[in-house]
Amino acid sequence: MPGPTASRLILDELRGEVRLTRAELIERTGLSRSSVSGAVGELLSAGLVAEHTIQPAPDGRRPGRPVAGLSLTRAAGLVAAVEFGRDHMSVAVADMALRVLTERTVSIDAAGGKDVAGGRDGTDGRDAAGGRDAVLRAAEAQILSALTEVPEPQALLAVGMGLPAPILAADGSVVSGPVLHGWAGSRPAAELGDRLGLPVAIDNDANLGALAEARLGAGRGARDMLYLTISSGVGAGLVLDGRVHRGRHGVAGEIGHVPVAGAAGTGRACRCGGLRCLETLASTTAILEALEPSFGPLTVARLVTLASSESIVRRVLTDAGRAIGTVVGDLANTLDPAVIVLGGPLTEAARPLLTGLRESLDRRTQPGVGDAVRLVPAALGERAGVLGALIIAAETAAVLESGGEGNA
Repeated sequence: MPGPTASRLILDELRGEVRLTRAELIERTGLSRSSVSGAVGELLSAGLVAEHTIQPAPDGRRPGRPVAGLSLTRAAGLVAAVEFGRDHMSVAVADMALRVLTERTVSIDAAGGKDVAGGRDGTDGRDAAGGRDAVLRAAEAQILSALTEVPEPQALLAVGMGLPAPILAADGSVVSGPVLHGWAGSRPAAELGDRLGLPVAIDNDANLGALAEARLGAGRGARDMLYLTISSGVGAGLVLDGRVHRGRHGVAGEIGHVPVAGAAGTGRACRCGGLRCLETLASTTAILEALEPSFGPLTVARLVTLASSESIVRRVLTDAGRAIGTVVGDLANTLDPAVIVLGGPLTEAARPLLTGLRESLDRRTQPGVGDAVRLVPAALGERAGVLGALIIAAETAAVLESGGEGNA
């Protein structure tokens, strides 16, 4: 598959930035001066990019005289995103510069089978009663409703979708996972696209979180990054040379079913049928089960609160971090990332997890690998998935506008 065009690379760099100069675009994209000049001229003529005067920065980042800066225009159109979790659906609309114009989260049973509760923002989600078809119908309704809240309506160009399940690259079909049991084999992006009459791009939550953190969050500026998402499963998003690596089939990063040697586990078999899988040791489900004898039934929110005061909670989280590190250490030796970002609902209790992860990395990685990699909590929190979905929507729209194909 051909690589992205010069126009596509420039559009990608301008998203999430207020203004960039031509010199900065040359440095970031690796394109020649003539390629950047030609592509910028095309984008200016198409009305997708505007030129502004940038004054010298007092911090010295842009010293000297005023220079010409470039930014995406609102005339470039709109993109939307819908991201599903176990019990929620987040929807956002943004312009092509990824300036979020409206955003909402509603409660929903994404797997189907239960009625939908009222939205977290006060919206009513009652028409999304169980079943995949009803869930996608609710997604369509929420996107169309969100569009009515945009101050300056523009054409909706594309939609991004995020799911907590592996997605096959060949046809966008869902692989069976712990959350969306009834979705296996379906092609929800195509189904939603048929409803909306628009292209819909799809990816799993770990890849979208990795993309968002690499472009807009804790991994910004790093060309090689691992993004770990710890929730009901354990997944990894891989950013290599500045691009999300999905693998031949689109399921790279599914580390939750790697066996952890010597681990005692929780006494239960993994849903894949294996024993001592990382998921049975370090998922939120496993961590909550380990703490139930001391605290009784817990929620993730309660767990995060207890982590600040209860030593036993911090110890269990540290043990989970060590288990994650036994798997991630091998990845770090192979990929040599600059930064590892820890995401998911436990981000606010990340310190003991990162402590355990660091201990394992120090034991298992080669000199110059583990001690050089930065370990940081995610910066975007629960918004990482929906922001990542906006990014793939914008990339899809850019490909259509440029008439090219390219990779996200």
